[in-house]
Amino acid sequence: MIKLFPHSEFACLVAICVKAKPPETRYQIGSFKRRTQPLTARAQVERSFPLVRPHQQNDSVASIDVREGTFSGGLPYLVLGAGEPLVYLCGFTLDHRNPKPGLQRSLALRTLTPLARAGFEVYFTNRWPGMAADTTFADVAERHAEAIRHHFGAPVDVLGASTGGSLALQLIADRPDVVRKAVIASAAYALGPVAKEQQLKLLHAIEETGRYPTHAVLDVMSGKLRSRWLRALLTPVALLAAKRITIENPADTIAMLRAEDAFDVRDRLADIQIETLVICGAQDPFWTLEMFAETAFRLPHGKLIMYRKRGHTLIIASEFFRDVTAFLRDAS
Repeated sequence: MIKLFPHSEFACLVAICVKAKPPETRYQIGSFKRRTQPLTARAQVERSFPLVRPHQQNDSVASIDVREGTFSGGLPYLVLGAGEPLVYLCGFTLDHRNPKPGLQRSLALRTLTPLARAGFEVYFTNRWPGMAADTTFADVAERHAEAIRHHFGAPVDVLGASTGGSLALQLIADRPDVVRKAVIASAAYALGPVAKEQQLKLLHAIEETGRYPTHAVLDVMSGKLRSRWLRALLTPVALLAAKRITIENPADTIAMLRAEDAFDVRDRLADIQIETLVICGAQDPFWTLEMFAETAFRLPHGKLIMYRKRGHTLIIASEFFRDVTAFLRDAS
């Protein structure tokens, strides 16, 4: 069982794990591994924008068989691979449906294909369309739990990223009977201060106009691109693209934003008995490092992996896939 620390000590923990370590290192409870090759500017662009990565990765994605389906409760999913099921709860999306073929689906598949090739049957799962305005985060978790129970008939591994990570925590707090192991990526027991502020701005803008605001693109870029010159270079293109973004059903977007805004399971973590990996980047601007660390340490069977040079988009990193696979495969 991992020792629980008072909140005031998490700052010390983070300082030891992150600031005191050499560049390009990864922190993991119980072990230290060093990376010696710094990222070039080209590598930073390729990691932030997967579609411009080498052609062999395009071939890898194209060769994967992708099927579509709908869980009970109306939850849409894409499924790829074969092996042990892994329910992947996706991050925040404007529309409650599967990614459309083309750019949207290509981006999604780049986060899923390595897991499928590692021997998992990956179910990339979104929320249901037609979400009621008064839906709570507990309601969202309950519908996912029932979908898992109905479809699989036994506990399965669950990975949630960002908003999906929040949902995975709510799920293991409310319905641990449907989860074998959980991975919480780029999320914590509640929204971080920056995440909460930006989602509230997005919520209010969509409530007023029903459209995706251009400022939200800049907020997302600030979280995904640490390089100022890259942000400056891409800002005009991003603003132009934002004007073309449409929301099919703003009521769904608004309902989900409201539900996650109220999400907070901090006081329930100590009662969760599911083996859980909290995996995050030390450069993620949306949560404090203390929140990531506290989430892992308050879980009786929690484990923390923090990448010193990664941000919110760590889910496209090769080390992310390796460490998640190792955690889920570990029989100890």
